[in-house]
Formats: sequence, C-alpha cells, structure tokens
Amino acid sequence: MITPVVMPKLGETMEEGEIIRWLKKEGEKVEKGEPILEVATDKANIEVEAPVSGFLRKIIASEGEIIPVTRTIAYITETMEEEIPGETPSLIKASPRAKKLAKEYNVDLSKIKGTGPGGRIIEEDINAFLKERKSSSEREEVSLSRIEKVMMKRMEEVKEIPHFFLTIEVDFSRVKEVREELKEEFENKGLHLSFTDILIKVCAQGLKKVRRMNSIFTEGRLYLSPRVNIALAVATERGLLVPVIKNAGEKSLFQITKERQELVEKAQKEKLSPEEMEEATFTLSNLGMFGIREFSALITPPQIAILAVGEIKQKAVVNEGRIEIKPTVKMTLSCDHRAVDGLLAAKFLREIKERLEKPSLLLIN
Repeated sequence: MITPVVMPKLGETMEEGEIIRWLKKEGEKVEKGEPILEVATDKANIEVEAPVSGFLRKIIASEGEIIPVTRTIAYITETMEEEIPGETPSLIKASPRAKKLAKEYNVDLSKIKGTGPGGRIIEEDINAFLKERKSSSEREEVSLSRIEKVMMKRMEEVKEIPHFFLTIEVDFSRVKEVREELKEEFENKGLHLSFTDILIKVCAQGLKKVRRMNSIFTEGRLYLSPRVNIALAVATERGLLVPVIKNAGEKSLFQITKERQELVEKAQKEKLSPEEMEEATFTLSNLGMFGIREFSALITPPQIAILAVGEIKQKAVVNEGRIEIKPTVKMTLSCDHRAVDGLLAAKFLREIKERLEKPSLLLIN
C-alpha cells in the first residue's frame, strides 16, 4: 500500500509551507504519529507526523522548497520492495534544455519563474537569470527568513488600509510606583512584572469599555469580537513574531505577566504554535526599551487598530503652577478609518491615559 505525505494545512490562512528539514531519511522505517519533517508556516515552525507506519519510500520535495498546501511531498509504503507507480509528481516544471543549462551553471530552478506553457521553465528563463546574476554579482544578497517573507506579503495587504494616527502623552509616575510595589510579590512567584504587562492589562480594560475598538474588519463588514485577544509584537533573530494573549480582558495582571513571559520565551526559541498567534483583536507594540521616543505602527488586518508605545522619558511639566520633572510616555494609536472615526479613537486613548495615571484601576475589570 502506498500512502502520500502532503504539505498539511496548519492554519486557516496557510497557503504554503517551507520544508526546513527532513527528520527521517529516504528508506528509513517510520511509525504512525512520528515526526518525519519540520515545516515553516507563515507563523511558526511545526513538526509533521507520519500519517501511517511503514517506510519513507520516496522524498520528492527538498529542504528549502516552498510547497503549496495539500501537494504531495513524499510517499510511505508498507515495504521497501513496493514501487511508486508511474512518474512521481514534479514540483518544478522545466524543459530538458533548461535543466541541462541549470545543472551546468549551478542554478536553483526553484528560484526561477517559468514563462513557458503552464509556468514551465524554458532555456530563455535560465539565460535571463544568468544575465541578472552576472549584473548583480557585486551586490550582496540578503537572505530573508520565512517570517520576513511573510511580513513582506502582509505589507501588500496593509497598503489597502486607510490609516490615521492619534498621539497622546501619559504621566508614568504612578505606573512606576505600582510596578515597584508589586515587583517583590511577582518575583517571589518567579515572574518579572514589566511595563508591557501593565500596558496589556490597561489596553484590555480599555477595549472592554470602548467595545467598538475590539473589532475586526473583513470583506467590507465590521464584527465586534466577544473576547479581547491582545497580540504582542516580539522581535526575534529571524524576524517579528506576534503571540496572542487570549481573553486578556478576563485575566489578572499576574495571569497576563505569566502568560506573556511564557509566550516571549517560546517566540525567542521559535516554539510558538500557529494557535498561539491567531485570533488577535488588537496589537500592542512597545519599542521603549530601544530608546524610541515616538513612532507609528501599521495595522495587521483584519484588526482595526494598533498601539505603539515609546520610551519613558523624564520631562519638565507644570503641575498646579509648579514645574516638576515627570516620567512621560508617548503613545500613538493607528486606526483603520473605514471602521473607526477620530472621536471614538480619542475616547479609547483617554481611557488608556486615565487608567495608567490612576493604576488603582488595574484591579477593576
């Protein structure tokens, strides 16, 4: 019996996956449910399991290839004596002359877009590629990670969103005091309470109060989300990952801190599952730790807003006729003008500001 192994669809938005590495070699015995290869999706690296027990009889997709979902990438047979009937599917269509030329000049056919019938790579495509390679030989090509390639693709979607931006300045005096007060209690539980945790909590409270901001906009329709799911932008060596704290509106500051810490650690180790990066209704991007005073972030569809947070900066302010030095933070809210107007966005920002300047409200859902 011959069983095909296909590129699995590991998420609603997944259209293709990149084969990172085969964990089993051609001809090796495999057990049902045993990981046989690692695949990079648009969100995470996932191990793919053998659908049946047998022998990995034939691998037809190499490491580094990007394969559409449901496409056959290997075959498993009950015995090694079984032959694969007919010709195995070719993932790259190329004429014999194109293949010969590619082999002669060490050209990776997967990097060439064919212009022949049905997308077939022909000799002219190879020659055009060689000409371009020669002209760019003095340039150093940057190898993009899978995550960076996905980000480039998403930016094409983002340009369709009519953004507008509102910036507010917040006095962080009480936030710093509350963090200092809670620091020891959290450390005793093995947790590091960060300003980001407080911001997540406050954003969740604000989204529950101004519900329209906790919506998704898709196919010309706006839907209020029943749960507040806040995505957190995390920088990794391979690019930006955005894990999601689900149902943040119902979680305590302690629960948010614990979950944020676990998700960030997973992100740095590239161990996030697709489920841990799905269903976000709002995104928080904090670049304050990098010394960025103020910035505007781009919305990730189908969300309708993202909050960009800058560094804590000491600033002279007038308080009841006296000049005082206060720690302040600038925050910029990016909004989709198709779903939100300036008044609603301003109300949301005011809610965030009031809660941060009166942190006792952190205890109120």
